[in-house]
Amino acid sequence: MIIAEKRDFFAKILLFGEYSIIDGGQALILPLKKFSGHIDFFAENSNNRNTAADSNDSIRRYLKYLQELDKLKKFTFPLDLESLESDLAKGLFFKSNIPQGYGAGSSGSLVAALFYHYSLSGIELNFRKFNIDFDNLRKQLALMESWFHGNSSGLDPLSSLMGKPFILDVNKKIRFQKISVNSNGSRPAVFLVDTGQPGKTKPLVDWFRKEKLHKRLNALLLNDLSNETLTAFLDKDDWLFWNYLAQLSIFQLENMKPMIPETIRELWDEGLYSKQYNLKLCGSGGGGFVLGFCKDYPFVKEMFDKSGFRSFLM
Repeated sequence: MIIAEKRDFFAKILLFGEYSIIDGGQALILPLKKFSGHIDFFAENSNNRNTAADSNDSIRRYLKYLQELDKLKKFTFPLDLESLESDLAKGLFFKSNIPQGYGAGSSGSLVAALFYHYSLSGIELNFRKFNIDFDNLRKQLALMESWFHGNSSGLDPLSSLMGKPFILDVNKKIRFQKISVNSNGSRPAVFLVDTGQPGKTKPLVDWFRKEKLHKRLNALLLNDLSNETLTAFLDKDDWLFWNYLAQLSIFQLENMKPMIPETIRELWDEGLYSKQYNLKLCGSGGGGFVLGFCKDYPFVKEMFDKSGFRSFLM
């Protein structure tokens, strides 16, 4: 590896912007530090040899994709793929506790780790100086992650690489901004609900594009609701935030049914009716985590506990 030091690459949560970013909407991405992954090497007597071997095999298959991109000169920031291949032969794997198919950026974390350790550009030395061409960096990370989902915005690996909250604005520019949730009594409380089943990104994105193409889904309205909710959240305008969030939650429940598992629908609707909390998609949906916002989390947590759903604060 070019960089020998171990470093954790955090999961991420796309707080606002899922699907609307396809049509140029804004997005707000936060690190989810409860989950992370890092590059490691396994030994013959390792307790997690089977898991490590599976990861090693997966990265070997992924390497062939990267090598094809490299031959086609697709990389703005070259990668030392020969070193990666050599390290794979030595037992390299990605040690991660990020749940897959949960909208938490498991593939983005792996892409970020490989870019960080095998970039030939020396860009890693400038990560903390923020003098990086983020447009081209995001494009390359998107290209690298496309192997996993068929399409990528590049935001997941960028979030994992930088480890800082940022906004993708209407001009598709990255703006780093100090944002914290669930600290110093901040409102709303932001929590995640485990639906108990993973989701699959590609078929859902394909469904969304098809519905939009045939005008069965109002993507412009989704974009507007997401942008307004995000703006109100950043402006700490509680009245506007809760109003727009409720509308966004209703829109997703009524118009994006494949993204919302049947098991969570009753609780989703209950939040809208009781006004105790609101749920929205986390990532592409279809399973994994669902995002929640409330004013009294202990009360809401008890409701979810009684319904058999695990929830936790971000």
